Amino acid sequence: MLRRDSGFMDFTRKYKVLIDGEEAGTIGNGGRFETEVEAGSHTLQLRIDWCSSNLLEFFAPEGSQLGLECGSNLRGRNIWKASRLLDEAPEAWIWLRLAA
Repeated sequence: MLRRDSGFMDFTRKYKVLIDGEEAGTIGNGGRFETEVEAGSHTLQLRIDWCSSNLLEFFAPEGSQLGLECGSNLRGRNIWKASRLLDEAPEAWIWLRLAA
């Protein structure tokens, strides 16, 4: 299951969920996204317009559920870095990681 934190930046926008490069759905602010994938190695990335998250590679064991988290990197003082992030590192707009 993928959980998105709730934040000011992008709060009205949904992130596209790409599994193995194919759009599998969307996730809204503070939302959850669940889907089934075949056992094995996969990639996961989130997109909003021309910005994205890191590309996360993961292994899905058969019959188990993975916990994942995501959100905007623009928090607190980082909000003022939005234009620089768009120009220099659009792939860092969203953070994506395995849940602790």
